Amino acid sequence: MNKRRISTLYKVLAALALLELLSLQATGCDSAYEGVRKPNQPPVVWLTSGPPEGSVWSYKVHFFWYGYDPDGNIRYFEFAITDNEDGAFDPADTTGSDKWHRTYVYDSVFTFTADEIADSSEIEWITEFTRSHTFFVRAVDDKGLASDIPAYRSFTARTLSPVADITDPPYNGYNPAYLLPIATFRWEAKDYIDDLHATQEPESIRWIIVNTEEHNSSFNDALEYIRTHPNAPEWSAWHYYKAPQDRGKFWTSPPLDYGTYMFAVQAKDEAGAVTPVFDERHNARRVVISCRPTGPMLTVRNPYIGTLRSAWITEAYSIVDVFAGIPLAFEWTATAESYGGKVLDYRYGWDITDFNDDDQWDIDWTPFPCRSCRVLSPSWTFYFGTHTFHVEAIDNAGFKSRINIKINFFPVTMERDLLVVDDYEEEPAVCGLVRSNGAMPCDDEHDAFWVGLMQNIEGFNPLIDLIEVSTNNPLPLTTLAQYKSVVWDAYGGYAKLTSKLPFLYDVIKFRYEDPKAPIIGKIEANMLALYLAVGGHVMICGEQPMTMVINRQLVPNPKFPFIFKYELSGDKDGDYSDQIDDPIGDESFAYKEMCLDVLDIAYTDPLSLRKPGSGENGCGVTHIRGVRPKEDGLREALPLDPNFPHIALRPEVSEPGKFFAPDARGLNNELYDPPYFTCGRMDLGPRMCFEPIYGHGCLDPASPIYAAPIAAWTTMFQDVVPEIAGGIAARSAVWGFEPFYFDTTAVRHALEVILFDEWKLPRK
Repeated sequence: MNKRRISTLYKVLAALALLELLSLQATGCDSAYEGVRKPNQPPVVWLTSGPPEGSVWSYKVHFFWYGYDPDGNIRYFEFAITDNEDGAFDPADTTGSDKWHRTYVYDSVFTFTADEIADSSEIEWITEFTRSHTFFVRAVDDKGLASDIPAYRSFTARTLSPVADITDPPYNGYNPAYLLPIATFRWEAKDYIDDLHATQEPESIRWIIVNTEEHNSSFNDALEYIRTHPNAPEWSAWHYYKAPQDRGKFWTSPPLDYGTYMFAVQAKDEAGAVTPVFDERHNARRVVISCRPTGPMLTVRNPYIGTLRSAWITEAYSIVDVFAGIPLAFEWTATAESYGGKVLDYRYGWDITDFNDDDQWDIDWTPFPCRSCRVLSPSWTFYFGTHTFHVEAIDNAGFKSRINIKINFFPVTMERDLLVVDDYEEEPAVCGLVRSNGAMPCDDEHDAFWVGLMQNIEGFNPLIDLIEVSTNNPLPLTTLAQYKSVVWDAYGGYAKLTSKLPFLYDVIKFRYEDPKAPIIGKIEANMLALYLAVGGHVMICGEQPMTMVINRQLVPNPKFPFIFKYELSGDKDGDYSDQIDDPIGDESFAYKEMCLDVLDIAYTDPLSLRKPGSGENGCGVTHIRGVRPKEDGLREALPLDPNFPHIALRPEVSEPGKFFAPDARGLNNELYDPPYFTCGRMDLGPRMCFEPIYGHGCLDPASPIYAAPIAAWTTMFQDVVPEIAGGIAARSAVWGFEPFYFDTTAVRHALEVILFDEWKLPRK
C-alpha cells in the first residue's frame, strides 16, 4: 500500500468519528442506550444413555450426556458419583466442589464399586457382590454457572467375586505341607466379570499367615480367625496382581519359627469385590515349618535306562548293566514346589569318593537355566569297567538331593552269529496242533519249527543258540553280547493279562519320563535298544510284539490305531498340541529304534477301535472299520518288498474245520503305519526309515486294512558297523505276526533274505 492511499484512509476514519460525536451532542447524554441487563441463565443437561433407573447393571457403565446453554456456551461438564449406603442417596455426597470432577467430553466409561455381598445368607466360592450408586452430571457455561438441576441416574452395580487357588504348596487334603523356615507360596487367581464365562485377572491380592499356637494350636481355629477378622494385623497390604516379574503371584516369607501355621490368600477385583470364602481346597493351606530331612525332587533320565527320582541325600545306588562303547548322556530336572522352596543349582560328576570334596565334581554348583528347565549333560563313552554317575540339586535353604547310578560296562564280543530267543510261552493244557485244532503249538513243535528254519546257517547249534526266556527267566545281557544277530519270537497281545506277558515286555515297554516312585537297586536297561546302538541286528516277530511297547500301567486300555509318538503316557484325545515341541514317545523303542509311528490291530474289541473320520479332534480312520475276525484276519502275507516270497497259512491250521479255517477267524496280527489313518495336520509317517516288507492279506480285498504293512525294515541303524572284525552294518526288521502258522518252506525262504542277503550270515 502506498503513502497516498494510507493518508486517504486516515481522513475517512477521522470524518466518521466526527459525525458520531456530533450525533451525540444533538441528542444529549440522557438519550444514551437504555435497558435492564438480563441475568445469566444456567445451562441445561440431560443423560442420553445409561442403565435404566433403579436397575441392576454391570459395574462398568458407559454414560452419554448432552447439554444446552440458552444464552451462551457450555464450557465443560462436571460429574459426581455417590455410594449409597443401604441403597439411599445422601445429599452430602454431592455437596462441595471436591465432590465434582471436571470433564470436557460427552460420554465416558465409569468403573463403579460393587463391594457388598448381595445376599449374606448365600455366601459361596463364587458370590454376587453389589453396591447402589447414583451418577450425577451437570453442565457449566462460559460464565462459570452450573446447571440448577443435574441429570442423574440411580442403579445397582453388580459383579462376581474373584477366586484364588494356591498352587504351591499343592492341596493334599487335610495333611499339612512341610516347609522350610523361608518358604515361597504361589497362587493363581481370576476374576469372574458378569458370569462364569467371562474372566480376567483380578486387580490385587493379599495374604496372611497365622501361627496356630495363638489359636489353641488348632488349624480350624486359626482358619476361623482369618475368616472373621478381615482387618487383622497379620494381613499384608494389597499388592497389584499383575506386578512386574510376577511379584503379585508369589510370596517368599521371612524366616519363620518352627511350628504350625495357617496360610491364606484373598483376591480383589477392580470393583472392590473380594474372595468371600477361605477353603482349604483352594486358597488356604495347613503348614508345618520344620527342619526337612529331604531336598528338591530330583529327576534324572536316560533313554536306555529310564527315569530315576530322589529327594534324599543318599549314598544308595541304582545299578544298571549296559554295553561298552555306547555314548551315554543324562538329562535332569529338579523341583522344590511341593514344599514351597526354590531350586537354585545343580552339579554332577563321575566316580566321586568324597561328596564334600568340591574338586571331585566335574562342575561346581551351576544355576538351573530356568524354573522347571531340563539340563542336558555331555555324553561320555566307556569301554570297560564300572563307573558311577552322580547328580545333586540344592534349594534356596541349602537342602540337597542326590542320585547315584552305578553302571557296569560289558564288552560286546559277537563271536557267535545268530541267537534265537524263544519268548513264546505256550499253554500246556491246550497246546498242540492236533489237540488245539491248529490254534496253538506246544513247546516241542514250536522249537522244531525254528530249528528247521535255521538248518542252512553254518555253525548254528540249537542247544546253544536257541534260548527260552520269560519274565522269570530273563536273557542275560552278557549272553546277548556274544551274538551278531538275534531273532526274537514273542507271544504278546494287547489284550493279554499282564501276568502272562512275555519277557519282551520288560525289555521294550515305554519307560515313562516321570515315574511315580524312585528306583533304587538293580534296574534293567532296554537291552535291544543298546544292542542296536552297538551294531547288532534284530528281527522281532510273534503275536502282536510291538504292543509290548505300550506300558500297561500308563495305558491299560489303548485305542487302535495307536500313535507311539503321542499316546504312550495315556493321552488319547487326539489333541497333541502340547507335545509338538517335546513328544512323549519320541524316544520309545517303537518310534526311535523300529521307526514305527502308528500301530493297528487286524481286529479288536469295539471299545478299543478308534472312530472313523475326524470325530476325535481330527484323529481317526478314513474308512469305517468293524470287528471282523473272519473277513479281516490275516490269511497270507503279500510281498511289498520284491525280494520276499508270498507266504500263506499252513494247512494244519487253515484247512476246513481248523481253528483258522476260511469260515472261521484269521490271525489277529499287527499293522504298521496304516495308510487309512490320519490325525489332522500332524505328520504321522511313514518316515524314510520305514521300508515295508509284507502287506496284510485277508479274505476281503475291499477291507481298509487289505495290503496295509504288517512287516517292515527299519533303517535307523543300517550304517552302524559293530566294532568287531568283519562287522556288518545292516537293517533290522519287525514282523507283526507269528511265523509258526505259515508254510514252513516259504517262511524259511523269507527269513533267509534277512539272514543271508541282509545280515550276511554264513550259509552252509
